[in-house]
Amino acid sequence: MSRLRPLALPVRALLFQHLAAMEKAGVPPDRAYALLDLGAASRSRVQAFQRLVARGIDPPTAGANSGLFNTFETRLLRAAFNAGSPYPTYKRLARQLATAATQAMTLRNRMMMPVAVLVIALFVAPIAQLITGALSTSGYLLKVLGPMVVLAVAGIAAARLVAWFNSGAPGPGRAALERSLLALPLFGKLHLRANARDFSESLALLLEAGLPLFDALPLALDTVINHQVRADLSTITARVRAGAPLAHAIGALQLVDISRLHPFVVTGEEGGTLAEMLMRHADTESEALALAQSEIMAWLPRVFYAGVALWMIAHLLATLPTARDAAALGVPQWQT
Repeated sequence: MSRLRPLALPVRALLFQHLAAMEKAGVPPDRAYALLDLGAASRSRVQAFQRLVARGIDPPTAGANSGLFNTFETRLLRAAFNAGSPYPTYKRLARQLATAATQAMTLRNRMMMPVAVLVIALFVAPIAQLITGALSTSGYLLKVLGPMVVLAVAGIAAARLVAWFNSGAPGPGRAALERSLLALPLFGKLHLRANARDFSESLALLLEAGLPLFDALPLALDTVINHQVRADLSTITARVRAGAPLAHAIGALQLVDISRLHPFVVTGEEGGTLAEMLMRHADTESEALALAQSEIMAWLPRVFYAGVALWMIAHLLATLPTARDAAALGVPQWQT
């Protein structure tokens, strides 16, 4: 696995859009890879990928080693290539990454004004101390720029942490982070729901490609990035191998909420359309998750605005002169 940082969301969306279009058009893989162009910044990765594929290395491994695919994408593609055509997975990843890129751009645009207000507030807050001589020019700059540097570093670190976690790559502290994330009131449920959706969608693609359920389950499990959720879902395999229908096997899950999944599985098993019903469930979950994420991104700027406003009010109250200070400065006081 490459140690390079994952490609930006728009670039990854473009990558899988290209691969899906080439696969749908019936272009041979070597020709499709030769036509791949993701811009100058990613050219070295594309060339490394092309060299590895030319040496006979399978595309998922070549993409992982060259930095084109992250860990999660590599797992999905390995399952897809094992099942047959990678086209459905290419299409799925292209759609999900394009949605994520659009949401990220929307969030950045919405956060520009709150961040600008915060920057102005940081410049304005210590001006009174600068005017009265309580702060030197260097002290003023330190008081203004210090918080900006801290916030910038924290923002970059948070963005990299999110990218690393979503990639599915292993690392120290991942287990603790997974437990903490699942325990969060709102985000934990969304994270759990997304992992369960990934499992259902992968299983549907594998079954649709003709793999038996026994063979498809382990491959679908490998696409679940949260190890706790994966461990919960892995109990399905033993129950199915013992002869239980999938609808009964999922009934014993401890973490995953099966209230929405179970009716689809029952209908699919009874009608012989399990792959189709699992995909319908996954599509429904994807729409619900996208809506929830859009609502969160609409509220984040408002929460940030409120935080900045509270900070400004608290700072203003803290810097107001007391009665003794006002008397010393000769400021008239109201008589009671």
